[in-house]
Amino acid sequence: MDNLPLPTTSKGEPYGDDISQGVAILMSHDDPIATALHAPELSEFAVIEAKSLYHLARLIEEHIGAVLVSEEALWGEGFDQIKQALAAQPLWSEVPFIVLADGSDGDRSEAASQRTDDLGNAVLLPRNLRAEELIRSARSALKARGRQHEARVRLEDLEKRERELVDSKAQFQAIADSVDQMIWSTTPDGFHDYYNSRWYEFTGVPKGSTDGEAWNGMFHPEDQERAWETWRHSLRTGEPYEIEYRLRHHTGRHHWVLGRALPIKDANGTIIRWYGTCTDIHEIKVAEEQRQLMLAEMNHRIKNTLAMVNSIVSQTLRHAGNLDEAREAIQSRIVLMSQAHDRLIDPSWHETRIGDIVQIALSPHASEEGRISIEGPDLPIGSKQALALTMALHELATNAAKYGSLSGSKGKVSISWSVDQDNTFQFSWREERGPEVEPPCSRGFGSKMIEKALVGYFRGTAKLSYDRAGFQFVMTAPMAGLTA
Repeated sequence: MDNLPLPTTSKGEPYGDDISQGVAILMSHDDPIATALHAPELSEFAVIEAKSLYHLARLIEEHIGAVLVSEEALWGEGFDQIKQALAAQPLWSEVPFIVLADGSDGDRSEAASQRTDDLGNAVLLPRNLRAEELIRSARSALKARGRQHEARVRLEDLEKRERELVDSKAQFQAIADSVDQMIWSTTPDGFHDYYNSRWYEFTGVPKGSTDGEAWNGMFHPEDQERAWETWRHSLRTGEPYEIEYRLRHHTGRHHWVLGRALPIKDANGTIIRWYGTCTDIHEIKVAEEQRQLMLAEMNHRIKNTLAMVNSIVSQTLRHAGNLDEAREAIQSRIVLMSQAHDRLIDPSWHETRIGDIVQIALSPHASEEGRISIEGPDLPIGSKQALALTMALHELATNAAKYGSLSGSKGKVSISWSVDQDNTFQFSWREERGPEVEPPCSRGFGSKMIEKALVGYFRGTAKLSYDRAGFQFVMTAPMAGLTA
């Protein structure tokens, strides 16, 4: 079949690349119908003369528009190639055949009928049909063939769109899963129907379990109503959604996140979808809270420093033998207090020893030898922990100087730390021989600072006991909390 000539028209001219509107004919040249095909009234059709069944099979492979063939021509050599060419047609293609009966008056044989049936889309016409009937049949066959090609174009367009949609979804999914943020989207009424993999990694919930309104159940109970009302406001007004709330982490704890969403609108300004993100800001939020706490503590320290200077001066004067001795002691202790402050703000300070921190923090209060005892193993401590511990000790010492065991002449403070067999660190502050302790009516700034900043940095727990015999503070933490 490869060596067959290219299709030509009935005038012997090349037909061109597209033969989908042509009619291939295969019949004897002396057949009256073949002669009639060259009549002027049939000139509307581009007629392609097939040389053989092999040639006709090639035309079928190239998607000929229609085929006009005599019944006797189907018995020539190459009919199996015709069947193969028809079987190889794509799903959209069904070549129409106009088969002219052999003209015999007797009944057609079963074999002849089967051969016509093998063509699939075939119509059997009598040999003695008029030219008008032939034109109508050919016109109808080409029209049906044209619809097939139109269906093919639509099918190819749909397949292309489907591939593009699949590719687009795959690209969006790849991008959405590659970013370090939780991404979600909703229908115009706010129904959540999509989350990227980061959402499920963060929350640890099964896929689909937070669709619809179930997402709000992931928020901290104290934040649910506020977040829900903010979201409803955005849905009503179309305004961007932005809120900070606590979202349940897969560990069971709640992390602070920043939720944002923007509406996508069509050409008429109608919202067609909402796209949003959740960004984990927990570390930033905690750091900001600690920073604010530290700033408040530094402000508080300025006031306490004045009280401490007053305590240093008054206690020194009370026990000094003369003014020169008092002046020298006061200057020395104020210098030590200044050194402790310098130690706190030294930017090159990354890690030191816990014993040094305790000594420096309490040096301004060591007015009399033996009133403050310090005992514990030599352990490293990180800069954040050292800063928090220094502030806590300063707060404890200041309160002891104002109201506790250091406010009188006989009081003592015992400070100790240890590590047990479970690798657990314990730090304690114990006061004795001071005024009788009365539990405070409310939690002061110092208590809050100790419980949040100190315990937070050490990743431990703390207990403040207001025993009548003397105030006590005990902190327990893992060893890793000293330098983490």
